[in-house]
Amino acid sequence: MNIPNYKNVFICATEQSGDNIGSCIINELLIKNKNIKFDGVGGSKISPFLNNQYFSLNDFKSIGIFEILPSLIKYIKMIIFLSKKIISNNYDLVITIDSPDFNYPLVKRIRKKKYNKKVIQIVAPTVWAWREYRAKKFAKLFDEIFILFNFENSYFSKFKLKTTFIGHPIFYIENRNKIKKDNYIAFLPGSRLSEVKKLFNFFQIAYEQLVIINPDITIFIPTLPHLEKIISVYVDRWKIKTIITTDKILIEKYYLISKFALVCSGTASLEIAKRKIPQLVIYKLNFLTEIILKKFVKVRYANIINIIANKMIVPELTNSSLTKKKFIKYFVNLITDFDSNEKQIIAINSYLKQLESNQPPFTIAAKKIDEYLQ
Repeated sequence: MNIPNYKNVFICATEQSGDNIGSCIINELLIKNKNIKFDGVGGSKISPFLNNQYFSLNDFKSIGIFEILPSLIKYIKMIIFLSKKIISNNYDLVITIDSPDFNYPLVKRIRKKKYNKKVIQIVAPTVWAWREYRAKKFAKLFDEIFILFNFENSYFSKFKLKTTFIGHPIFYIENRNKIKKDNYIAFLPGSRLSEVKKLFNFFQIAYEQLVIINPDITIFIPTLPHLEKIISVYVDRWKIKTIITTDKILIEKYYLISKFALVCSGTASLEIAKRKIPQLVIYKLNFLTEIILKKFVKVRYANIINIIANKMIVPELTNSSLTKKKFIKYFVNLITDFDSNEKQIIAINSYLKQLESNQPPFTIAAKKIDEYLQ
């Protein structure tokens, strides 16, 4: 009787986007190779694949320099705990996804503890935006990095870190722009509780503007299970029809008929762009965090399409620019200026092509990882 020779892999995803990417790659991997077991950190998407889940996304709620300080000791303890698990279990491969400020010190610690097997980072740190020196630091610890944007290669290859361009997961979003749009607007307030709390005041202002300008519109809020209850409380007294859902099939259905979107900056904005929905992007950091970052950040914009284009194609309001007066002006423009919206969608198209690979990203990633496990 042949006993399967299992390969044991540690995977670490501390954010929702990483959880999404990780689960899809694991699924592809298991199609190629059934003899892999996974332990690690992840959310509801990765969790079903884990034999041992050490932490979940709920343990990672902070973002920003000052916001993270109260949790710093907790994160250090988590890194120590995870490094002990990695060393004692001697995993055949370590995969870290995004979250460089957590994953880098974790990998640095296991390297100091003489873990000498392969380590792969999926999603590059934004060295092109700030802290470019991280490229050199990553090159000393990681064996390979899977990048979502092709232009990132030059930052890491000069330090001899092997890179593979897998492309952005928006590859999988179907472009059904010929579907007739209905009187719907998508509100995307973020995937973290901290984002929802900081930004929902502006979604409330948007609702108040809709009451005046377009009270017959339907508001659609796609969200995650851990945020559904708090969002329901925020919108409890809204008079406009509001649909809150975590159901993937319903979410896709409503996206198809949404005319506009108000979006928390991040991956969601790219997903909306691929769906050809005109959008306004908003984001807000702690005031002190913003002041400090201004001294170091090299890019003028938050949205990746705007960064690549070096001009504002997707309207965005972030940090100190996100005031009530400016927000109302930009939001009213979104829901009334159809010519501007059409120009936004046309301009986006040429830049989206730069973000997508010719093959499915998770297939590329799974094939490369499987090679490491042979």
